[in-house]
Amino acid sequence: MADRAQFQKKLGELLAVAASQNNKMTSQEVQAFFQDDNLTDEQMNLVHEFLMSQKVEVIGYTGTIENTEQAEQEEKDTLSQQEKDYVAEYLIDIEKMSKQTEEEVTLAYYLPKVVEEAVKLHMPGIFIGDVIQEGNVSLMLYLGENKKATEAEVLEQVRAGIRVMLESHTEEKRRDKKMVERVNDLDETIKSMKEEYGRKVSVDEVAERMGITEDTVEDILKLAGEEVKDE
Repeated sequence: MADRAQFQKKLGELLAVAASQNNKMTSQEVQAFFQDDNLTDEQMNLVHEFLMSQKVEVIGYTGTIENTEQAEQEEKDTLSQQEKDYVAEYLIDIEKMSKQTEEEVTLAYYLPKVVEEAVKLHMPGIFIGDVIQEGNVSLMLYLGENKKATEAEVLEQVRAGIRVMLESHTEEKRRDKKMVERVNDLDETIKSMKEEYGRKVSVDEVAERMGITEDTVEDILKLAGEEVKDE
């Protein structure tokens, strides 16, 4: 987008949309919002990061945005064959459930719907069984305290529970990705300085070059498996 002021205005409009949805948006909704602006993948990543910095839950964002058409295709079928088999067997087990009591009838009605919601919200990298289980936990907890709740209310709680679980997973992946990047940056800096100085370099030298504290360098070194000492 060429006009920076226009872009900032559109970001404000996007935040307003998110606010109207309880600060929740899917990654596809974010991309669709900017579909006419020809943003690069890097720019779309920055938009997602901006939303999350504003406490907006971006469902389906794992830290990188790839080709939109490819992402949409993957969204249509995120389950592996193993997961598809699991879902099929699980639905058969639900059909075999006892339906003698009112509670059993209610569960038999809602459990397949939990599966539907789990499949819709599922993200690659998380086993569908774990997503279904999270939905079931939310279902049981809510029904236990709200026996007269409407179906819409029940399913919204199921979706909310699943989204919290997925967001936690996404945040963990983001942290892991950033840590890997920091390790790689440190490793490249150390190698570059060794070539430049013709010797091993010290923690304080690396810290000064990277503009971070010595403690931070040492923490990253533990993950990098790199030793930095004066010769």
